[in-house]
Amino acid sequence: MASRLQEKLDSIQRLFLLYITGACRTTPTSALKVVTGLQPLHLQIQQEEIYARVARARSSSNFFTVVFSPTDYESKSSGIHIHPHNFLPHNQISFEENHRDSGAKAIYTEGSKTDEGTGSAYCILENYGIIASWQGKLDHSNSVFQAEILAIKMAIEATSSLHRPIKIWTDSLSSLMAILNPKSHDSMVREIQTLLLSHKHIHLRRLKAHVGYLGNECADQLSKKAITKDDPFLLPKPLSCLKYEIKSAALSIWQDNWDKGETGRSTHDIVPGVSNKPVRWNREELMFVTGHGPFPSYLQSSNT
Repeated sequence: MASRLQEKLDSIQRLFLLYITGACRTTPTSALKVVTGLQPLHLQIQQEEIYARVARARSSSNFFTVVFSPTDYESKSSGIHIHPHNFLPHNQISFEENHRDSGAKAIYTEGSKTDEGTGSAYCILENYGIIASWQGKLDHSNSVFQAEILAIKMAIEATSSLHRPIKIWTDSLSSLMAILNPKSHDSMVREIQTLLLSHKHIHLRRLKAHVGYLGNECADQLSKKAITKDDPFLLPKPLSCLKYEIKSAALSIWQDNWDKGETGRSTHDIVPGVSNKPVRWNREELMFVTGHGPFPSYLQSSNT
């Protein structure tokens, strides 16, 4: 962004910063931004621009030295991909059926996220024993929702060749609600909707989590074990991760400018790190820290 435009944006932002803080009009703008936790306007604008380029235009974009590639992040589909007349997943999805550990063949899915990472898994139980299972380690940036949806998708694909009714149990209410939404923009949810349309014998059911159901507990253990696997299942990061990474890059740039700046040094001594959270000083404290207020030294320097 051109330096002249940055200066113009700074002058606009400065008026609001002075109004918010009640600081003296000579207080450095850089200090006011840090105290209020408000990023420079030009950085905020660039964040929105980069997000639009990567998430919507699906083109690579640079934020100073950081490169954001659209292939690293999930894409959102638009429009309705199944005609409303044919969209009848509610016939195959139920929230009300009570689950019982009867020994009948059934599938259980689970997604887990810990400090170590994210895991996805399903297991097929029959006669109270696991006869088949799948595990997938995801990137730490992948969400629990992605892990849950992936497990359901993999379970449907595993049972698509069967020719008799089969139930897939999940404790993820958000996943089932997304699958029931004909306007969902999630590409993997849309794949599940298409699979259900083609395989009427597959039924999705919801059960309560962590109440002792054998299949649910087995799937939960498998999803947690998947986190420790070596080979990750490559899944695009959620767009929320893109927002977080762009914001982190902007904070890093703001921090670098704050450290190398020539103004607001007395404030920098007290608040060396930038943040999106305000410091919450009152007007008198702000004047004292910045040195811009009704002090003899300040008044003397202003008159000379």
